[in-house]
Amino acid sequence: MKELFHVGLVLGLAACGATEQSLEQPGPKAPNVILVMTDDQGWGDFSGNGNPVLETPMLDRLAGESARLADFYVHPVCTPTRAALITGRHPQRTRAFDTYVGRAMLEPEEVTIAEVLGDAGWRTGVFGKWHLGDCAPMRPLDQGFDRSLVHGGGGIGQPADPLGGEGKYTNPVLMDQGEERQFEGYCTDVYFDQAMDWMGAQDEAQERFFCYIATNAPHTPLHDVPDALYQKYKGRDLGAEVFAGGPGRAPANIDQDKLARLYAMIENIDENMGRLLGFLEERDLERDTLLIFLCDNGPQGRRFVGGMRGAKGNVYEGGVRSPLYVRWPGKLGVGLREGDFGAHLDIFPTILDACQVPVPEGVALDGRSLLPLLEGQDDLSARDPLVVQWNRGDGPIKGQNMFVRSGKWKLVNHPRADVREEAPPWQPELYDLEQDPFEQEDLSAKFPEVVEQLGGVYSDWYQDVNAGEVPGDSWTPSFPPHGPPPIRMGGAGAERVVLTRQDWRRTEGGGWGRNGVWKVRFSDSHFDSPSYKPWSVRVIFPRRFQPTKVKLGINSGVWTYITWEGEPGEGQSEITLQDVGRAWVKDKPATVNCVLTNGDGQEVGPYQLIFSR
Repeated sequence: MKELFHVGLVLGLAACGATEQSLEQPGPKAPNVILVMTDDQGWGDFSGNGNPVLETPMLDRLAGESARLADFYVHPVCTPTRAALITGRHPQRTRAFDTYVGRAMLEPEEVTIAEVLGDAGWRTGVFGKWHLGDCAPMRPLDQGFDRSLVHGGGGIGQPADPLGGEGKYTNPVLMDQGEERQFEGYCTDVYFDQAMDWMGAQDEAQERFFCYIATNAPHTPLHDVPDALYQKYKGRDLGAEVFAGGPGRAPANIDQDKLARLYAMIENIDENMGRLLGFLEERDLERDTLLIFLCDNGPQGRRFVGGMRGAKGNVYEGGVRSPLYVRWPGKLGVGLREGDFGAHLDIFPTILDACQVPVPEGVALDGRSLLPLLEGQDDLSARDPLVVQWNRGDGPIKGQNMFVRSGKWKLVNHPRADVREEAPPWQPELYDLEQDPFEQEDLSAKFPEVVEQLGGVYSDWYQDVNAGEVPGDSWTPSFPPHGPPPIRMGGAGAERVVLTRQDWRRTEGGGWGRNGVWKVRFSDSHFDSPSYKPWSVRVIFPRRFQPTKVKLGINSGVWTYITWEGEPGEGQSEITLQDVGRAWVKDKPATVNCVLTNGDGQEVGPYQLIFSR
C-alpha cells in the first residue's frame, strides 16, 4: 500500500485543485491538530460525567468549549484502539489487534495519519504511548512522525522498560528519537512539557503541526503517582456507597487506595490539559487549532463508570464508550451532538476533512468524517453499522467479544476475550440503547429479525477483515495469516535492536509464555562481505531467575538451526554472547529463540535480548 501512497496523495491533491505547493505548506485555513488520548480513563472518570468525587475542571471546561458526541466508540483495550485511530481502519486489517505476544505491532505498509499530514505539509510529533511496535519498522519514526518521545511496550512497568528505567513514572527513561534518555518529573508532565516545547518551536517557525499526546496514565501499575493528589483523594470516602444512587449499576468491592491513586493520575492529566489550553491561549493559537480529546477504552477494574455495564476488556458500553470533545473556536459550535454515533475509525478522515487534505489514492478507510455531524448539519444520512471485536489469540475468532451498533440497536455476543481454540456459541444479546442505555434488558428473543439482520452484518464484516479466507456462513474457527510483522535486524534505525517479551510469540504457559521466540528479518547476511559483521547479544535475565544455561538459536527457515550457548556464573543478571551470525538469509523471515534453564530444569525466556554491533 505504501508504495502507491505518495503518488496517490499527489494525484488526490491534484484532483482537488491543489498544487505542488500544497505538499510543502498547508493552506491559510488549514488548522494545527492536537490529538490527546488518555489510557484506561473510563466514561465515569470525569466530574462532568457525574463522578461525585473526582475533580476534572479543565476537562469539563474543554467539554463546555467543544462539540461533543453523545455516543462515541473505541475498542475495549489499548492497541486495537490505537491502530484504528492512527490508520482509520479496522485493527484486524492492520495486524495490530491485541496488546502483547507480537500482536501489538502495526503492519509497516499501513498508511498513518502522520504520513498523510506530513506529506501535505504538517510537522508531526508523538508524545507518550505508542503501543504499535517498539522496533523498526514499526516505530513512530518509521510511521511518519518527525518527533517521537515515547515509552516502550504497552506501558511503563511492562517488559519493554529500558534497563534502569523499570517502572519509573517519575523521572522516566523514554525513547527520544529512538534513543534512551532519562527525563526529570512525572511522566504525564514530561509528555505535555515536551509536546508544548515542540509545538511552540513549530509555531515560531510558522509551521502547521499535528501533535499526538497519548498519556500512559491512568494505566497500571499504580505504585508511582503524584503524591499531593494521592493524599488528597486518600483522605476522602471512596466507598461504593458514595457512587450509588445514580443510573444503572453501582460499582461494588472498590479498592479505595487503588482508586485514590487512579484519581491522582487523572487529576494530574486534568492539570496538564489546563496547561495545554493556556498554551494555546498565550500563543493565540486557539482559532487555528483543532483539539480532539478521547480515551482509549473503559476503566481497568471496578469503579464508577456512569452506571454503564462493563469495563475494560469487554464490549458492553462501559468497556467501549469514550467521551469525544472536539474544540475548534470559530469553526465548530459547542454542545452535544445527538442522533448519530462515531468511532475511533472516524478520527483519521475527520482530521483530513478539517485540514482539507483528501484521502490518498489506494488508501481504503473504514471510518467516515464526523465533521458534518460536529458542525451540526441535520441532513446527514445514517451511518453504516459499526462492528467492533477484540479477542486474545493469533486471529479473530468468530463471534467472540464483539458488538454491532446500528441505529438504536446493539448486538453483543460472548463478551469475554480469553484465548480459545473453538469459536464461542452464537448466543447473541440485543439491546435498545435509546430505551435501555445501561444494557439491562436483553431483547434478542423479542426481536429475532433484528438479531438475524445484525448477525448477517457481522458475518459479512468478519469475512471481509479476514480477506475472504474464512467462510462467512461458518462458525468454525480458523486462523488466517494475521501473524505479526517481522522486526528488522540491521540497517538504518536498527543497528541496535532490543527484543522484549512484549513482542515475542506465544509459547507454552499462556500470557507472555515461557520461552522467548521472535519473528525477525535480517537486513544483511554473511554474503554481504566485507560489510557483514556478526552481532553481540546481551541476554538479560528475568528477575528472581538464576539460569545455569543460556541457549540462543536463529533459523532463517532455509539453513540448519544454529545455536550459541553460555553458562552464567552465580549471581549474574545477564550474559553476553559474541559472534552471533551466519544463521539467516538476507531479507527472509527468520526466528530468534532464547531459552534460559536453571538448576531445576525450569525454562523461561529472557527479560530482554539486546542485539548490537
